[in-house]
Amino acid sequence: MVFKAYVTRVGAGFLKGELPEEETTKRGWAEFGTVTGRQRRAAPFDFDLARRAVMLNGATQIALTKIDVAFPSARGVRRYGDLPRDALEFVETVERDVKAPVTLIGTGPAVEDVIDRRIV
Repeated sequence: MVFKAYVTRVGAGFLKGELPEEETTKRGWAEFGTVTGRQRRAAPFDFDLARRAVMLNGATQIALTKIDVAFPSARGVRRYGDLPRDALEFVETVERDVKAPVTLIGTGPAVEDVIDRRIV
């Protein structure tokens, strides 16, 4: 299962923990829909939603993208042990709370900017 390190939505409707546009921009989470061009709304990672998605889909592993956006000091890191403490704690919290291992971690836009924890 693939999760982004924060949640985004385009259009109306409930978004748990939704941040004001100014805060979204400040955090570097400002994104725009690829089709409509509309600004996406953003919120912090939703653990309840992630747990439900893992349960409903029978997910056995998690790929976590945009860690570099949520934690800018993680940008371009390619080894798990080199992630900054706050990013490591986030990954560990996701694993513990969602009850599935995070095996892939996206740390930037390049193909090489992925930590693959399945490779030892």
